[in-house]
Amino acid sequence: MSPPLLEISNLRLEIRSPARISPILRGINLSLLRGQIRGLVGESGGGKTMVGKAIMGLLPANAKITAGSIRFDDQELIGMPDSMHRRLLGRRISMILQQPSSALNPVLRIETQMVDVLRRHMGLGRAVSRRRALELLDAVQIRAPDKVLRQFPHELSGGMCQRVVIAIAFALEPSLIIADEPTTALDVTIQFQILKLIRDLQRKTGVGVLFITHDLGVVAKLCDEVSVIFGGRILEEGSAEAVFASPSHPYTSALIAASPRHDQPERGLHPIPPELIARLWEETAFSDREYADA
Repeated sequence: MSPPLLEISNLRLEIRSPARISPILRGINLSLLRGQIRGLVGESGGGKTMVGKAIMGLLPANAKITAGSIRFDDQELIGMPDSMHRRLLGRRISMILQQPSSALNPVLRIETQMVDVLRRHMGLGRAVSRRRALELLDAVQIRAPDKVLRQFPHELSGGMCQRVVIAIAFALEPSLIIADEPTTALDVTIQFQILKLIRDLQRKTGVGVLFITHDLGVVAKLCDEVSVIFGGRILEEGSAEAVFASPSHPYTSALIAASPRHDQPERGLHPIPPELIARLWEETAFSDREYADA
């Protein structure tokens, strides 16, 4: 069996301020195989986005990795020189952000942004890069791609901008894509189209995808494997089918029960029991004390 495309081992990360040190990731273990989509799911504040930022080397200045390993294609990313890391980003590892406005420069035309990526990372000429940009926009089902290339991001809808971001993410044929809540800012109809687009492109290219989300319905439809995170710890993982059919951790069960089901409106919503949350935070605090004493 080939080694994982991405393997995170015992990853610990903290945020430091003059007043305190706050543990954010508490020994994360996670792996992703080539051609696989793994969902990383949990409530807001659980540490999902920090995992993606740690992989990409986009951590805030006051964040510090204190232990662990992040290996991509058998290369250690933690401690890798910035010049080497930058060569990997875009070319081998891409990211799809939650807000297209965070990824697209508002003062540059779409053509400039796409062509610059292709020229910088692939060494293509301007004319060849433009043809490739048109092909990519067509692949993400944008009508009149030639017109879209000449437009600025503010002239496009949110769904159109997200399609452009996805086209850029897939442009360099990366091995790994980090998708951080890529449909949260879109309405339900557009969400479905974007998810189907990501799945179709993933199957066509064989890229591995780490899909970060709070939406269990998205994970059930899109992902092969799932990791459930709470308080910077992975509480449960396995195939998406098995985890949703028979969750082994009470938090996963509570999270599923708290999620709305459009096909079962009669069942209502069940809040996560506060005593369960209190117990999980108590276990988390105990884990922090054990680590500090080690």
